[in-house]
Amino acid sequence: MDEMQAKEGGELERMEETKLFCEEMKEAQKAAMEKQWTEFKKRMMEKPENILKQFDLFGNTAIHVASRSNPQLLTEFIQMVPVEQRWDALCKKNVEGNTVLHEIVFSKKAKKMVDVVFRFEEQLVTPEKEPLLELRNNRGETPLFVAAMHGKLKILKYMAERVGTVNLGKHFRRSGKYNALHASVIGQHFHVAIWLERMDEKLALEKDGKDLTCLQLLSKMPQVFRSQTHMGPFKSIIYFLLPDGYDNDEHSPLFKKKKDEENGKKDDEPTLCKSEFEGIDQMWKEKKKHKLAEHLASILVTYDLSWQVSKNEYNRTILVAMPRDPLNVAKRRRVSVQKREERRKNTEERPERTALFLATKTGIVEIVNKFLQVHPAAIYHVTENKQNILNMVVKYRQKKILKLIERTGTIESLVAQITDKGRTVLHEVARMDYYKAEHLAGVAFHLQDELRWYDSVRRFTPKHYNMHCDIDGYTPEDMLEIEHDGMLKEAQKWLKETAQSCSTVAILVATVVFAAAYTIPGGTENGTPVFLHSSVFLFFTIMDVVALATSLASVVVFLSILTSPCDLWDFHKSLPRKLNLGFALLFFSLMTTMLAFSATMLLTIRLEWKNWTSTLIYSAAFFPVTIFAIIQFPVYVMARSISKHLWKQLKKLFPARLIQHCMSHT
Repeated sequence: MDEMQAKEGGELERMEETKLFCEEMKEAQKAAMEKQWTEFKKRMMEKPENILKQFDLFGNTAIHVASRSNPQLLTEFIQMVPVEQRWDALCKKNVEGNTVLHEIVFSKKAKKMVDVVFRFEEQLVTPEKEPLLELRNNRGETPLFVAAMHGKLKILKYMAERVGTVNLGKHFRRSGKYNALHASVIGQHFHVAIWLERMDEKLALEKDGKDLTCLQLLSKMPQVFRSQTHMGPFKSIIYFLLPDGYDNDEHSPLFKKKKDEENGKKDDEPTLCKSEFEGIDQMWKEKKKHKLAEHLASILVTYDLSWQVSKNEYNRTILVAMPRDPLNVAKRRRVSVQKREERRKNTEERPERTALFLATKTGIVEIVNKFLQVHPAAIYHVTENKQNILNMVVKYRQKKILKLIERTGTIESLVAQITDKGRTVLHEVARMDYYKAEHLAGVAFHLQDELRWYDSVRRFTPKHYNMHCDIDGYTPEDMLEIEHDGMLKEAQKWLKETAQSCSTVAILVATVVFAAAYTIPGGTENGTPVFLHSSVFLFFTIMDVVALATSLASVVVFLSILTSPCDLWDFHKSLPRKLNLGFALLFFSLMTTMLAFSATMLLTIRLEWKNWTSTLIYSAAFFPVTIFAIIQFPVYVMARSISKHLWKQLKKLFPARLIQHCMSHT
């Protein structure tokens, strides 16, 4: 029994020895977590010797924690430390190697807290002691670097004034190939990045550990630019109406109404109700970020000269690699998948690192446009893979950048480029390696979009390039059919199922309106309708006839789709037009059916036109039509395609000046 008690006593002693925090420290930890700084101070004052002991698992001391509170508390805690230990207390590092100055960067009252530390530093510093601003953490980061990395521009400027411009550069670089400009770009703190570039221009030329400049990093971030941000019509209007909030004058503040990054308050701006303005405020922040990113890109482009290392060769020729054997695309589709994958691995393309081409891949129009303005000759840059900017544009489906290139008038020179794998721009269009689906109604429209893209590129490609074979022996048409074979099968299946479902609905509508034609509202007298001379009865008759005609017409259209062979190029124009026409006819049949139903109710119940119940009935009648229009009816696709087609035909028939003259007088 005595042995057991002795054993338990020994275990308790060992537990006490390994106990990391005392009870007073635990109470202080609770107070600090709840930001009850008065209670925190009270607990720490009970045992002042705990001030320099480990306060939490991050290795912080009470002075580190006090840097999150207020200047008065921080001052009192430093004063509690004996004078001979104060310098060591200010230099003491936590697990990450951060001193008090590193931690103050994250404080809401950073400027006042820094003043407290600087005041004590002036009293304690000697020539042999290293200034606190030059102390680095475990990653080799000074307090200024940490401030830049986390977007704390206000405290960064304040500390930079103390350092001075002579020694400022070393604070923006840490161990390894990584500087503060890289960190601010990755963190999307573009206002900080613009300020850093003004302070030290060399930062823009330096590369990180992956051999990337800041512009190359920015070219891989399409989400921070307006051209690659998708918004609906309503949001786009709000976005356009919002002020830019950005001043291009480099000697003025970055924002006309700037946000204080340290304390979350806005200068000269009333506090807004979050529940009402949170969405608009978020959109405004997004717009400011887009403007800052665009401005930063325009600055960094001027430093980039990577496009000058080019592999240009004059390769415009009418000699093409003709197919060795008669084409048999159906047989080539059955080529072993494993063999094709091995072929691709053995001929894998080298990654492109030129900032211009990185921006082209990701579709950042702002960077490409600025490149062509600052460095016009960059458009003729050719990579080691023998690819130019046009190859990149068509391969990655960047339609906006293609329009930008077309305006330069260099298409004829760029289109002649053939890659090291023998591929023309048509080969690149046909490939699915870098395909990204658009926001369209279904697979059939995705395939239509691909065929339109191929057809638009084919129009400015030399005719003899249609017969050219690549390294695998495929012509552009071969590659188009082989690469899109899977999408074609999915589109055929989706189209057949959609047409079958819609034809069933159309037949049901036709059955209902056909029966309604023989069930006259109000009945008849001697074969004559009771409400024959009523305008509502005439309206009912017209709506019923239109509903029957449109529903039967939609059935015919959907049946024509079901009986179509659905070949690849049928999805270019024919099948999508039929589908849109069928949707339109079905929509009108549903709408007129609901109108006929409303007219029947008005005739049967004898409601007055201005009565509130008639409004209620019309609302109920149009409810299913509205749901159908919002969720499933892609009439906007049909309207857009028809309007574009009519406009093109109109421009061909009449001169542009005549059209403008007619539009100005209408």
